[in-house]
Amino acid sequence: MLPAGFETAAELWIGGAHTAFGEDLGVETMRGAWLVDCANEFPARFREAAGLSLYRVFTDTEESPPNWQRIDALARSLAACLRGEIPLADPWDHPQEPPARIYVVCKQGLNRSGLFTGRILRGLGVPGEVAVAAVRAARPGALNNQTFERLVRE
Repeated sequence: MLPAGFETAAELWIGGAHTAFGEDLGVETMRGAWLVDCANEFPARFREAAGLSLYRVFTDTEESPPNWQRIDALARSLAACLRGEIPLADPWDHPQEPPARIYVVCKQGLNRSGLFTGRILRGLGVPGEVAVAAVRAARPGALNNQTFERLVRE
């Protein structure tokens, strides 16, 4: 899903726990991957299979999430890790070596996961407009929450 000219050490995947479209996942696809769960609704068998599960749970409302600083700090830290830099987050959040794939999920794979993925893209140096377009290209209908769209662009 990365725009042309931007490379990372891992694939970045965006989706939802209850979505009717997108890539079918099997438990085996999660082995060794990192999972960022923004809704705490992803099935337990996938969370248990993931190499690392990270939680930044927040609601999909037209306001900045109360835990916005923690959400953005983890997204920036994952971006630093994907760039091969020392992560910015606390050492217990994630290892310095990125996995082959990072899954960012929420309920439907649209707004919360769109916001988090967009902030990872911004941390990789992707301009705001391009990050929003990339998220929407990967997940049609994503970032329809205007506040979340604004937070990706900033």
